Amino acid sequence: MRTFPLLLAGLLLAPLAPAQNDVVHRTDGKVERGVEITELLLTGVRGKRNGGKDNFELPAVAVGRVEFGNLPEAFESGRAALERGDFAAATQFFGDVKSDRPLVKAEAEFFLIKAAVAAAASDRGAAATAAERAKKWLTDNPNHLRTPEAMLLAGRAERLAGTGGAAATTLRDLDERALRESFGAVWSARAKFELAMTLLADGKAGEARAAFTSAASAADSALAQPSAAVGELKLLKTQSRVGEGETYIIEKDFARAESFFNELAGSNDPALTAVGYAGAGEAQFHVALASKKPDDFRRAQVSLARASVFDVASDEASAKANYYLGRCLLELGPERENDTWKQRANSYFQIVVGTYPTSRFAALAKQELAR
Repeated sequence: MRTFPLLLAGLLLAPLAPAQNDVVHRTDGKVERGVEITELLLTGVRGKRNGGKDNFELPAVAVGRVEFGNLPEAFESGRAALERGDFAAATQFFGDVKSDRPLVKAEAEFFLIKAAVAAAASDRGAAATAAERAKKWLTDNPNHLRTPEAMLLAGRAERLAGTGGAAATTLRDLDERALRESFGAVWSARAKFELAMTLLADGKAGEARAAFTSAASAADSALAQPSAAVGELKLLKTQSRVGEGETYIIEKDFARAESFFNELAGSNDPALTAVGYAGAGEAQFHVALASKKPDDFRRAQVSLARASVFDVASDEASAKANYYLGRCLLELGPERENDTWKQRANSYFQIVVGTYPTSRFAALAKQELAR
């Protein structure tokens, strides 16, 4: 009988299960390579190193980001699509991920939600679906390292779905847990800003103004501590000032809005110059819409053009400026802007859609292009 020798030979020749090749990037700059992550918890990361011989554990404050090894091709494709801003493709790829590792499956579902929220834009149905998925993920992974971000995504999706009350509840819960469970000051700032955006979207200008002020203060507190999110926090603080000014526009107090934004434009902070001009231009555009005076539209065009020039970050200020520059051309019409008025206006809208696809003005620009 040669059965046993053949079986033994087969076992010896069979490929061994691939060793995990996970990577943990620490906040101190060090990198843990060739490890096996076994748990991703609110408290931190647990796993094995040295071929499974030794256990290791890192607290959450020491974890920058994690990367799983031996990932399915669909996961890699989804991550590449997410990085290039193709959120619809990323959603599809992450939905196709198959893995025997529960941690990888949870990671793929998390990134699917992240891509779906980014892709939703003005599609309330898609946003509602993304919110449901986020809430289910949170139920299935109650103490996950990514719980704070999943809560933020759930709140954002609920806002985009038009369910401001649910969004406010989710975001206030995140803010409270950030303080109670020591998620970190940065999560309190993020939650407060997202809550302010929710209140603004619901037309609650006074409450939103107070929330934006609170978000800016929270960003300052977070900046006072060592953080890998310094750039994000500075931007959040700037966006909070912009949001504060936009509450006056919601209240149709365009004179107060223009004055507020002109103060920002004239400040010593370069980060506020562009957003100040863009906000002033938006306020001036609304004044012109009411007066229908060409000179008022011209005044708005000057401010908006200055915003584009001073926006070295090429961010939300440029998106807003290009959108309203297009709107100004449409309002002035062919009598004052010659026969190419519509073509030139559409060029501005195309810039917004093509260059700033994640901006809140991208959906508005798409609507103008579809007219």
